[in-house]
Amino acid sequence: MYMKKMKLFIPFAFILLSANIIAQDVVVGDTSALSEGKAMELYNSGINQANSHNLNGAIESFTQAIELFPTFEKAYFNRGSVKFQLKDYKNAILDFDKAVEINPDSTNAHFLRGRSYYELGDAEAALKDFNRATEIDPTHADAYYYKGTIYFLDNKFKEAITEYDNAIKNKPDYAYAFNDRGSAKKQLNDIKGAIKDYEKALMVDGKLSFVHNNLGSAYRANGEYELAIKSYSKAIFLNENYFIAYNNRGLAKLEKGDYKDAIKDFDETIMLSPKYAYAFNNRASAKYKLKDYEGAVADCDKAISLDKNYAAAYLNRGIAYEMLRKEDKACEDWNKAAELGLKNGKAFSQQICN
Repeated sequence: MYMKKMKLFIPFAFILLSANIIAQDVVVGDTSALSEGKAMELYNSGINQANSHNLNGAIESFTQAIELFPTFEKAYFNRGSVKFQLKDYKNAILDFDKAVEINPDSTNAHFLRGRSYYELGDAEAALKDFNRATEIDPTHADAYYYKGTIYFLDNKFKEAITEYDNAIKNKPDYAYAFNDRGSAKKQLNDIKGAIKDYEKALMVDGKLSFVHNNLGSAYRANGEYELAIKSYSKAIFLNENYFIAYNNRGLAKLEKGDYKDAIKDFDETIMLSPKYAYAFNNRASAKYKLKDYEGAVADCDKAISLDKNYAAAYLNRGIAYEMLRKEDKACEDWNKAAELGLKNGKAFSQQICN
């Protein structure tokens, strides 16, 4: 099972392990074997290099330690951890494999191997390692969090909520888990529950711009447009280049009936992200409301040029064409929307076209 990509409207944040987490305790102690003693010196050198962000040097030190001491589990683990930081996930997995072979109960090795599989898109293998990590350590909040993320991406929102519950139980200030649990609840139309979770996330860390954006989307789904606009504005204040928040604030204004201000937000979205097709389609909707049908057609043209399979843009362009009395073009667009799976396209075509 490979993971599907998430839509932009519900951004996910991923927690990267720092070098301090990667680096396990420096080994200090006597050993009767000269090779093992030298291996430990090299291992400690690797730890220091990793903490100093000399990652390639750390890999070399860990490699030399392993050559002298082939069953040095911590050296395999830390070399894999450094490779993970370098996004060399396939080779990191090989090191974690060896660490697990030597120590099957290594929680960290299972977790980071799961993270590596996760980054490679192999959800099944990742979930297996995260499950093993929580079996070994039932308090491992990050492993529960990533299990929740995998279920979320597979549209198993109830299962995702259960895992986020476990993450929060073991880490009560886990802002990301509150955020993502809120997103899972929103997918199940539990809007009030989503709002509460987003608010809890912001109580932990009020500077998370994406949580303010998600809170805005929950308010918008609930028809609370002023609160939605306020939340989107906070997200933009925290991140002035947050084009999705501009787009979403524009949607709130559009749904509220403030079409001119909505267009300003869509303009800003397009300036920040010129290839963001949704913004062109949304701006077309606002122009349509202002009876600028030619402008609506032009924006739909642009949206379709960016995404040839954008069914809603075909539907909306067809509606604008119909207002311009270009029925043939309207019917062509509605039929295309229907071909792409949009039921409204079929309905318009059947009702108006011959």
